[in-house]
Amino acid sequence: MSQIECGRGHLYDPEKYPTCPYCKTNQQITVAAAGRTAPIRATALNRTAPVSVTAPQKTAPISQIPVTAPQKTQPPKGYTPVTADNKTMPPRGYAATPVTAPSKTMPPRGYEPQITPEPTAPPRGLGISVTDAGKTVGMMQQEMGFDPVVGWLACVEGPSRGKSYTIRGGINSIGRSDRMDITITGDRTISAENHAKISYSDRNNRFNLIPGEGRNIVYLNGEELFSPMPLKPYDLIDFGTTKLLFVPLCSERFRWETEPEKGGGHGTV
Repeated sequence: MSQIECGRGHLYDPEKYPTCPYCKTNQQITVAAAGRTAPIRATALNRTAPVSVTAPQKTAPISQIPVTAPQKTQPPKGYTPVTADNKTMPPRGYAATPVTAPSKTMPPRGYEPQITPEPTAPPRGLGISVTDAGKTVGMMQQEMGFDPVVGWLACVEGPSRGKSYTIRGGINSIGRSDRMDITITGDRTISAENHAKISYSDRNNRFNLIPGEGRNIVYLNGEELFSPMPLKPYDLIDFGTTKLLFVPLCSERFRWETEPEKGGGHGTV
């Protein structure tokens, strides 16, 4: 039996059909019925319908309890949780005793604490103590162990008339302030600090009057003082309304000397 092909590619038996039976019924011929290789397009049209997947299939859990949160291990029975971070719970039955103050050892019965007496300031006019390490001491005070008197000033005129003032070794500052070595009060014409200075040199056994930083001029025996001048017994120092008479103790007739072997001082006449 021979077959022929119609214009549309259908194969049929002309002895049985005068015309192509497939074209009349719009029936498509299969590759197996045609007995020939079908084109790629024909293969693409003949596809197997895919199976619809509505949702990914998940495996059901073994247990019937849904897992809504990460599973945590249950603590053992009787466990007490610690709420504060990084703290260890004390043993069961432990009672904490608050410590209110450091423990101190009680002194023996009958013990009396030793009270250190407050240092006594030296009397006014005696200068500073040798043991006072924070202050500079005079040479005579350092060598003799005390600050000896070397002369006096006697007020003969002014608000402080009748008062006397002690002169000691080294430099003595004169003014109205309590911080001065010689404090003269009641006279506003005298500066508060360093109106003038009186010095005594134990090496040369000599006194000098030195002008200071006062506003008013200092007079020595009626003459203006602008540079250091030697002082002699009974010289008159004029500060304006106050006049002071100089009376020396140390002079050619007396001076303080030290005795290193005895650790003290004595005077020679």
